[in-house]
Amino acid sequence: MSVVPLLAHLFPPPRPPPSVLSPGRLPGAGPDATTALLKNLKDNHERSHIFFNHFLFHNHAAHHLIALYALGGAAPVLDAAYEDTHLDHMRDAFVAPEGVTITEENFTDYLGNDQYYNSYLRYFQGVVLEPGASIPSALEKYIFSDHYNLRYPQQGKQQPQMLNRFLEILLHPIIHVGYGVEFGLPGLIAEGLAWTAVHPAGATTLITRHLFEHEQPKWMPRSGSRLRALNILFLMRRDPRFPSRRTGKLEYGAMLRALGEIINKYAEMWDCEIKGQDDLERCLEEIVWTGVLMYGVGSWDGDDAEYRADFFTAHVITSSLFLPSLCAQLSHRSQTLLLRAHFLTSLTWWLARGRPGFRIQDFVSSPLPPIPNTSTRYPTTFPGPQPAPAVCALPSAASPYAAVPNAWLPILANALVHPNEHLCKVQRALAHFNTMYGHRKPRFAMEFLAKDGVDVDPEYAYLDGTMFLRIAWLTGAALGWVREGEANTGAWDYDVFEKAAVEEMETAKRFGQAPM
Repeated sequence: MSVVPLLAHLFPPPRPPPSVLSPGRLPGAGPDATTALLKNLKDNHERSHIFFNHFLFHNHAAHHLIALYALGGAAPVLDAAYEDTHLDHMRDAFVAPEGVTITEENFTDYLGNDQYYNSYLRYFQGVVLEPGASIPSALEKYIFSDHYNLRYPQQGKQQPQMLNRFLEILLHPIIHVGYGVEFGLPGLIAEGLAWTAVHPAGATTLITRHLFEHEQPKWMPRSGSRLRALNILFLMRRDPRFPSRRTGKLEYGAMLRALGEIINKYAEMWDCEIKGQDDLERCLEEIVWTGVLMYGVGSWDGDDAEYRADFFTAHVITSSLFLPSLCAQLSHRSQTLLLRAHFLTSLTWWLARGRPGFRIQDFVSSPLPPIPNTSTRYPTTFPGPQPAPAVCALPSAASPYAAVPNAWLPILANALVHPNEHLCKVQRALAHFNTMYGHRKPRFAMEFLAKDGVDVDPEYAYLDGTMFLRIAWLTGAALGWVREGEANTGAWDYDVFEKAAVEEMETAKRFGQAPM
């Protein structure tokens, strides 16, 4: 197969979402946006490595482009996002050492080694383009089968642990494959599976111990009497064995080694066993509210404080967006494995960020945009000149709802033109969650949480469907309303976690040793 037809097969025009639970797409301006998207995805596929440096920093170009496309971004916006935000720092693609070809026999020999990304990519190109191949068969085999996680006796140099790798280093492989599944792009699925293969199986080795090695512990509540995800968070908040400060990069691994079994026991308490659609929808919603609290409320220190927009728990939000599309391709067993693995990984990142509490009552006490509120650090009106509605505008010319009838529209418009590649992904996820769960009223969670027979955090009574807009507003304000003339603050909270890696990279650059 020549290069041009190969790329055409790997990157066909996007398909509709695979599930009614998947996010919808905003209308665009016509075929030029699709042309620009596919052109740039193909260029990124051929030109760049999946890590943009040797410190395993991720290539986000495809994520950025598809999120903009899904929000209705025009072709010039997609081209500028790719050329101005990503191309200046990408690491060129290269052939693996000794030109190694990955086969079934040597599949495990090079896992976790980014030098062999190109070889795994060629392997998975063959998988997704094989006649009769399907997305479900590829995912079931390479991510969820016992053979590609634990082999007894061990075959090759290491255990595959592919589900571990799928959620490793801030969940990027699941996001990448998720985009491929949602938009029907085999090239993205091949990239994501290859990316999975060259990710280390580090902190998330907890997943193997949690899902593939353990029988049900004797202390586990009997089937049907396990706990909801939010109740597990409340139990963990009160457990003195966990640290209440944000950990550094090295401390993160040490924490998981020391406390991994305790974390696993909490994760095993979650009432998640998918036997039908009702189970799936309940568990997906629980994951959404868990992520909303971890990122949205966990990043908030009060109306007068800077919103921290935690970079790490933001990935809990963005990765959970793809769970409906992925689950639409999977058996009930694999749906259970995926959701449990995601929940466990989310817990580890929340713990790493100091397991912040959830002052929900205070968080929801401020007026929602566009109702004016200038008494907070982030006023609930957009900066710059305001529209002047006509006298006939609904509900009245003087109403803030006449000028901003739907606050989501300018929030998403800002995300479309903002140069930060993570903002559009977070805002797209929050907007979708709002369409799914924005109807939830205060106290909706209390009845089913009380059925668990454990203490329920009284703050959960204030959880409601306004959370998504509140978090999107704070995130947009913290990063800057660039469409309205503000600067890009780039104000994601990396804290001390990435400091060591950044310092190491800068030192290497000074000595001419940083391969890019």
